[in-house]
Amino acid sequence: MKPSLRLLLIDDSDADATLVVRALMRGGYDVVYERVDSPAALTAALTRHAWDIAISDYVMGAFTGAAAFDLVRQGDADLPFIFVSGTIGEDAAVASMRTVADDYIMKGNLQRLVPAVERELRDAGLRRERRRLEQRLAYMAYHDALTDLPNRTLLLDRLEQATRVATREGTTLALLLLDLNGFKAINDTLGHHAGDRILQYVASRVRDTVRDADTVARLGGDEFAVILPLSDLDGALAAAQKILSEIERPCMIDDRALSVRASLGIACFPDHGSSADTLLQKADVAMYAAKGDGIGIAVYAPTRDRHSHRRLTLISEFRKGLDESRFFVEYQPILHLLTNRIIGIEALVRWNHPQQGRVLPGDFIDLAEQTGLIKPLTTIVLETAIREWSRAETVPRPTVSVNLSPRTLQDSRLPQHIADMLSVYDTPASSLAIEITENILMSDPARSMDCLQRLHGMGVRLVIDDFGTGYSSLSYLRRLPIDGLKIDRTFVAGLENGDDEVIVRSTIDLAHNLGLAVVAEGVESAAVQDRLLEMGCDAVQGTFISPPAGLAAIRDWIREQTLLEQLRGPSTGHRRFPQSL
Repeated sequence: MKPSLRLLLIDDSDADATLVVRALMRGGYDVVYERVDSPAALTAALTRHAWDIAISDYVMGAFTGAAAFDLVRQGDADLPFIFVSGTIGEDAAVASMRTVADDYIMKGNLQRLVPAVERELRDAGLRRERRRLEQRLAYMAYHDALTDLPNRTLLLDRLEQATRVATREGTTLALLLLDLNGFKAINDTLGHHAGDRILQYVASRVRDTVRDADTVARLGGDEFAVILPLSDLDGALAAAQKILSEIERPCMIDDRALSVRASLGIACFPDHGSSADTLLQKADVAMYAAKGDGIGIAVYAPTRDRHSHRRLTLISEFRKGLDESRFFVEYQPILHLLTNRIIGIEALVRWNHPQQGRVLPGDFIDLAEQTGLIKPLTTIVLETAIREWSRAETVPRPTVSVNLSPRTLQDSRLPQHIADMLSVYDTPASSLAIEITENILMSDPARSMDCLQRLHGMGVRLVIDDFGTGYSSLSYLRRLPIDGLKIDRTFVAGLENGDDEVIVRSTIDLAHNLGLAVVAEGVESAAVQDRLLEMGCDAVQGTFISPPAGLAAIRDWIREQTLLEQLRGPSTGHRRFPQSL
């Protein structure tokens, strides 16, 4: 079957247009076309239909090819545009092509037409796919991937806008902060899959409960926020009660009816604060009061404000944890898909809290960064990871990855500090990888870039972590001296249901075109692992391969798998971590 081609012909000669159409049909195209010869007709045609390509004469009666090009670009910036003309010389043709059209073909040389059309259609497809990818990444930078709600960044922006409008117009607004009760128990008992479904139910129900003008956002974990413009305290209380009632309705998770409850805090403008940050803080105080008192809904009151005390207590506990060596490191393997071998280990810090037990980094990293305690914590993780894997028995030695925060990279002494650690434990720099986030250069870019370049010059591998959760352009990525990137788990999880395939595939292709290796995070099933292998992904990491575990458990498992492979030869099956661990 011949490929269909929707052709927009801009030519004042019906005979010349027929020559172009016949040349394309001889090349195998099933051409559907429309010929126009005036600005009005061209504008109307662009409005009526979507076209695959535009082909224009260069000189026409009262209409020029350059003017036609401008109109086409206003309607579709990616539509391929080719001049087919015979009225100007070769030098002028080259000049016109460089300034406007994608190609220029002389009417006496139409054998070039079909190859030119094929090339421009292919290039246009790549441009559109790249544009869709960048638009999707830009969207994801301001939205939560699991619930599709605005994230904390977008919420803060809208809250700041709302307070400015309320200040200018003398109106009110309310901020609701909501946290689920017992959500950790659901995750621990039924798994993260069930927890994710609960979060999606909550997001949908809250969004359907409020007005279109209201903003519902997921701040992270099991915490949500709602902005209610033009709402006073009575309106906020009514909305809060409706939200809690909707959330408490049972939801079906894997044929099991589950009910969840929530605690909700309210802060109002201008009574409780006049800025976005203040309203968030006050709503947070009220929410914790509601949770602590078990009353469901609480309105901010100064008597409830123990926020500063709670923060100081946590900082004191954190410092004590550092002094008492209560921070430890677990490791999660990275599997190379083609060879089925473990090529890397990511170091993940945990806090053995005396009251709360094993605390994950999501609950304390922000505090560490805000207080400057991230530096001693980073030193602990780096030293532990390098020391514990300096005597690795596997050949080749797996690369050990450590996450660094933007604040840490602003320390000019960091490269030498890492070099000293590597020297003490007689470890090559190539066996260490530093994972950084996409926004690494947003704060003090000169100092951060200098640090990265020095580390890269030492031979330390640099990897972009959680790729896709920020917004990285091609030019931005090219500036960084990086060796690879890790696709964020939110995109990888979508592959289970066929979602986000375009993003994942485009990211893999983009990375490979830039000479970068690609690791997919959050692989939780054989189906997702197989799909990533088909897409050409280099390596994977996730609970399907192995949950994070201590040094001894990971080493024993790698040793056992290496021995088995030596006995039976390379395996092509799926590799999983023993469930007993």
